[in-house]
Amino acid sequence: MLTYHKIFKATNNLSICLSNPEPIAACNDEFLLRLTEAKNKGELHEAKVSILKDFQTIYAFDVTDAEFPEPVGHFSKKQGEDGFLQEKREFVKKRILLQDVWFYLGNTFGEYHVYKINTEGSLPVIEGKRLAINYREIYCKALEDYVETIRNGNKHAIAASFILPALIEQSLGMTLQNRMLRKCMAEVKELSEEESKLLTPFHGESHIFYGSEEYIMGKVYKLFVRKGVLKDSPDNEIILTGSSRRKRRTLGGLISSRYAKEEMLPEYYELMKDIFIKLNIRNCIMHGLGESFDYLDRGIAAIMFQLLWDISGGEVFQAEV
Repeated sequence: MLTYHKIFKATNNLSICLSNPEPIAACNDEFLLRLTEAKNKGELHEAKVSILKDFQTIYAFDVTDAEFPEPVGHFSKKQGEDGFLQEKREFVKKRILLQDVWFYLGNTFGEYHVYKINTEGSLPVIEGKRLAINYREIYCKALEDYVETIRNGNKHAIAASFILPALIEQSLGMTLQNRMLRKCMAEVKELSEEESKLLTPFHGESHIFYGSEEYIMGKVYKLFVRKGVLKDSPDNEIILTGSSRRKRRTLGGLISSRYAKEEMLPEYYELMKDIFIKLNIRNCIMHGLGESFDYLDRGIAAIMFQLLWDISGGEVFQAEV
């Protein structure tokens, strides 16, 4: 059963708990079965996308159907079209989203990672180029912490929780930059000798393009805009160069960009938006905003690891034409 009537209740420490979670176990078992029975990468990708799609169905149902205790605190008096206080309604929606994310995706991906360790002995290792910051070393630290947490049966993946948002930002930013660069290079025509030399280092089939964003990518951005293959906008400038006239690249900015929405599969885009914008998980972890929810829970780390692996493997994105 994909959806059912949920009853949320408040606890003495102001947190929210689900009083009737039992049906979720059967749903998660079915989700896990989709992952473990996949015979190849294509089937596994389809299984993950189907789970994310079903999750959105579950959340949309819970927002309108679930029983939720009356929130305590001061809320803006501004009312929506339905007569309810907008700020209070948004608060309730976020709390339900947080619970659903943890109950469904956190548990499903967490159990899948346990299955991978038990059957294959390890989890994916990402090979990254060594830049000024050695991201591969940082990734290995996060993975080591996560695997140790699983094997010891611990609840918290502390190091992984703090590290993963930065790795996701770096991986997503680099991949979006490379996709934009390749598309523009395929479309740009009638280059002078000097312009051709500027793009020469970037030619290659499956190349990861690293360079001085402030200088090299800034010149490339101006070239693409001048040739009419890229619109001059703060979002595009941030993705290609790392900064714009008004702001620098951030994870939230990347996800909110029009280009990211166009390039990412809608199921993954919605999950990224839910996790890092609506729930603002990164800030909650970094600034300890966890009075009513344990943001260092291993389930949250499981979701972020799965996102990182799928970004690195290209599964998050639309097929390139």
